[in-house]
Amino acid sequence: MAEAVQGTIRSGVVFAQSTIPLNERGEQLVAQGLPPGTEMARQGKSWATMSTAAVAGLVVRPTTVAAFEIFNGHAAAGKSLIIDRLFAFNLVSTAVGEYFSIWASVTAAKAAVTSGSFAVRGASGKGYGGPVIAAASTTVLDSGWFPWGNGFAKAAQSATVTPSAAISAEVSGRLIVPPQSSLCLHVVSSIVGQTFTQGASWSEEQITLE
Repeated sequence: MAEAVQGTIRSGVVFAQSTIPLNERGEQLVAQGLPPGTEMARQGKSWATMSTAAVAGLVVRPTTVAAFEIFNGHAAAGKSLIIDRLFAFNLVSTAVGEYFSIWASVTAAKAAVTSGSFAVRGASGKGYGGPVIAAASTTVLDSGWFPWGNGFAKAAQSATVTPSAAISAEVSGRLIVPPQSSLCLHVVSSIVGQTFTQGASWSEEQITLE
């Protein structure tokens, strides 16, 4: 018996049924339409936030302190944060050579943080009305920290205090923050004198975490 598939376009019009074409290995071939991430942004489900106060980078692996914590305030059976990317901006750099990278951790369910100075922004101009809150320089449980993306290296320069690079790590859903849990961020740098703001972008979806 041939399988049938239906397609629905945004206007609600349903295409006629048709069989699913397969190749010689029994694989279904699907063509990508709009760029990845377009649908989440179009539906107003893509969000981002970033800390405003720069925090000194660590010269050791992070443990129980997060430079920036993003808490998923949805109820226990609610939506998860599907992390799209992580990013950090080197606000104060020094004249010596510098190296830094982004580290992240997802906690188990925990108490909410006290909201700090931050704003959640949408990817399509829509205002945020969800329960996500964030705070800088929080104490957290060490749920396992790992580096994300490529680190940044800068040669020595003549200026003594100047902003430097912004780096971004594409996560593409490989980090998921369940309800009542947090995404924790910190930058590990080669020297103490560097300070950073950091943040993340995500979409919010009801998914089964099994």
